Amino acid sequence: MMPRVPPPSRLVQESQKSGHIGIVALKILQCVVTMGLLWWLFRDPSRRGMMLEALQRADWRWLLAAFTSAGFCEFFGILRWQLFLRMLHVHIPFTETARLFFIGAFFNQFLPGTTGGDVVRVVYLMREHPEHKTAGFLSVAVDRLWALLVLMGMGLVFAWTRSAWFAQSLAIGNAMKVFAIILVAIGGFLAASFFLTKRHLVERLPAGLPFREKWVKLSTLWQLCIENRVDSFLGAFYTIPMLLSYFGAFYFVAQAFTTKVSLVDMLSIMPLVTAVSALPISLNGMGVREALFEQLLHELCGVSQGAGVLISITGMIIYLAWGLPGGWFYMKRNRSTQKR
Repeated sequence: MMPRVPPPSRLVQESQKSGHIGIVALKILQCVVTMGLLWWLFRDPSRRGMMLEALQRADWRWLLAAFTSAGFCEFFGILRWQLFLRMLHVHIPFTETARLFFIGAFFNQFLPGTTGGDVVRVVYLMREHPEHKTAGFLSVAVDRLWALLVLMGMGLVFAWTRSAWFAQSLAIGNAMKVFAIILVAIGGFLAASFFLTKRHLVERLPAGLPFREKWVKLSTLWQLCIENRVDSFLGAFYTIPMLLSYFGAFYFVAQAFTTKVSLVDMLSIMPLVTAVSALPISLNGMGVREALFEQLLHELCGVSQGAGVLISITGMIIYLAWGLPGGWFYMKRNRSTQKR
């Protein structure tokens, strides 16, 4: 007797249920990792003493420069997104783009993962412009692609030019080598995808090829960039000052607590910190980012461990402050919707 096969609808429901359980399990694991890392960082009385000492000696004027630098990062982020929206024939005023961007930035601070805020801003964009549903998601995807490409380029440049500096610590030097190898591998994958898109070969990939769906999705983004070369290069141009402003904010924060970190030092470690903290290890990189700052700044710059943790936390508080206007825009938009 043939075994009874569940109907397709039931299979889909079971698949969705298992996927939901997997997402919940991942979020629980991220919470555990986050709390565990933060507990480990703050449990040591000597580390807490170093943090208190750094706070007492802090030159708070540097935080104004950090806040300004973070503002430039947000400004270029808005410019990039509006550029990619326009590239996809979504024409909305700059002020509206800024409001949606800040709403996303606000939710990025509280939603698990690093893309939650992106989803929120696209959802709000679709509410106002339902005819641009696909374009909204594509604009964010292109935005992420160029940010990744520029970050990879910066990471490889600093890993190569400052290899001797990283080698001061055997563990960090080896970690940077692994990081550089991963970046080269990702770059090779992206380059191969671009070549296949350029030659119109993606459709010919075998149906059973691993990750074929991702190749196809990536080719859609490449095709958009190929068809809109000028806007794509301009988007890449905006990405450079955006990332430099993001890194610069942490440099200025570091200056508030210590004079041992140079601008080049901070620019050198930030690609690694940004890439690792973006991995789905903890909630929004919390704990992971602080542990990385502590280790890197201590081993390479001689910064006390407590001060390294404090630099990371203060930097993220500044970006949290820049996300707060998005909360106000969100509440204002909700009140307007309820009145209608």
